[in-house]
Amino acid sequence: MEYILSTNALTKQYGHLKALDALSMHIPKGAIYGFVGKNGAGKTTLIRLICGLARPTSGEYTLYGCADTEKDITKSRRRMGAVVETPSIYMNMTAEDNLKQQYRILGKPSYDGLHELLALVGLADTGKKKAADFSLGMRQRLGIAVALAGDPDFLVLDEPMNGLDPQGIVEIR
Repeated sequence: MEYILSTNALTKQYGHLKALDALSMHIPKGAIYGFVGKNGAGKTTLIRLICGLARPTSGEYTLYGCADTEKDITKSRRRMGAVVETPSIYMNMTAEDNLKQQYRILGKPSYDGLHELLALVGLADTGKKKAADFSLGMRQRLGIAVALAGDPDFLVLDEPMNGLDPQGIVEIR
């Protein structure tokens, strides 16, 4: 079986606090996983580790078969889309400009699919409104659109329903 993510005794410690304690798991290609746990259970810590925003204290993980210690792990991470904690968006830009910037960062040759992506997350009609003037739910939707911009094979969303109204939750699901 092909695994997108495998962890082996993955641990992250901050001083005396073990934020993640020897997690071993395998996520197969095509699977949908949801992590449910109390605040402080290590969900965001795991996401930060696999996104390369933190380094494990011990243990290891592979992403698309590439070990976290290998130089090519960056290539594997480029196949991911992620929203970690709060969406990374440019507040002084419109939704469309945020996506254009993400397309440039990803090296996409054109803006094909940009308007469809905005429509998918319910932001097609935001026009010239800056992200700074968006509601929390609209910012969350934009963050999800940014995560989807690279047409990722592996999508990681940290609390994706934060700030969404009931209709937004249904639409994003």
